[in-house]
Amino acid sequence: MTGRWMKAAALCAVASAVLLTSPSAAAEWGDGVGGGNLRLHPGVTLGAGFDSNLYYSSSRESSSIKQVPEGFVQPGLRLETLDPGMWDINGDASVGWRQYLSSEETVASQSGLSANLGANLTWNPRGAVSLRLSETFVRTNEAPSYESADAVNRIFNRAGVMLGFHPGGRVLETYLSYDLSLYRHNLYRELDRYTHHIGWNGHWSFLPKTALVASADYRRINYASPVQGGPSGEVISADGRLLNTNSNPLRLLGGLRGLITQRVSVGLQAGYGWGFYQDPNGPDFQGLLVKAEASYQFGPVNLDSRIRAGYQRDFADSTIGNFYTYHRALVGFQQGLVGGRLKLGLEADAQMRDYADLGVRQVQTQDNVVTIPEDLSDLLFGVKGEASMELRRGWDLGLSYRFVSNFTDNVVQVDGPGESSVRDYQRHHVVLTTTLTY
Repeated sequence: MTGRWMKAAALCAVASAVLLTSPSAAAEWGDGVGGGNLRLHPGVTLGAGFDSNLYYSSSRESSSIKQVPEGFVQPGLRLETLDPGMWDINGDASVGWRQYLSSEETVASQSGLSANLGANLTWNPRGAVSLRLSETFVRTNEAPSYESADAVNRIFNRAGVMLGFHPGGRVLETYLSYDLSLYRHNLYRELDRYTHHIGWNGHWSFLPKTALVASADYRRINYASPVQGGPSGEVISADGRLLNTNSNPLRLLGGLRGLITQRVSVGLQAGYGWGFYQDPNGPDFQGLLVKAEASYQFGPVNLDSRIRAGYQRDFADSTIGNFYTYHRALVGFQQGLVGGRLKLGLEADAQMRDYADLGVRQVQTQDNVVTIPEDLSDLLFGVKGEASMELRRGWDLGLSYRFVSNFTDNVVQVDGPGESSVRDYQRHHVVLTTTLTY
């Protein structure tokens, strides 16, 4: 066990779906099954891809970067209400299996099952008062950020309720919501937590497609364990533990969103945030929050072709220190062609993260002394390109490419038999998919 486990907390899972089926079976598909006002759409996504860096390794490390092809199959179901009246029901469910095609046992063992479930039940969606119940369940299957035969399985479950007030004409809308979220990790169980989330947002449409907006977001984040300790939870001595600090973050934002001209839309929100971390001796957040975006639509309106740009300044709860602050900028392009059957997209984003003081410089493990940089930061950069083609009703082909990287110079030094953790990495991921939907 080395300091490499710290990199896992800073990485995001990169989801993909994958390819191939026969066109002859798709000719009559696309209408769904069911009677009355409900339709059930079964489907399947098949595919293949290539991952250039399965373990998010650095080229500066002695361990080799694992390049591996993969295959994927994901059957699923989609439920929709055709003409919502007093009730609107919709949902999606899927189960996927990803198989890494490698003769190396540690790589092949990363193959596994993922699952997704999302459902909403809304009462009176077109009336002056509405009520929505929602449920979201996600199980991931991911490779860790170090070479291992143990795959990472995260379970996230959120159940919520939202009450809406939107009188006739919907010039004024306001929504109050509550969600309870549970997070479980199969390897780092001390990172398990639950979150109470209370939210409010309001819109006043002073023009047909332009509105003043305001929101309040309050959360209570509670960890199962007060300290971290790697996969076993017991490998760090009492004099060098990383803390899990409960918090009650609050964000208040307000601004403008909508059309400036028929083709130019903007959104600008600013406000303030507080972390309210419960460790009296640890770092806390208090500062300005900004979210800005703009887009320009070109070509026929029905194709929704546009270029867009955005910027965000915010903070986020973190398992590396109490939190990190970040600046994020993105630019994107999307275009519809062939009557909307062919869709192209390209997006690039960059994010600068600065982690709060961890409160500890050295961590004693069973075999090593781990030295952590005094200032920990990330420079994340990503590019995502996508192309999708509707070959016929109910049959789609897709091709996606994603490049993700961290250009940080930080190194977690290990004094002992373990290997130092170099936190920079570059990863290319290409996936070809086909989806058949009934």
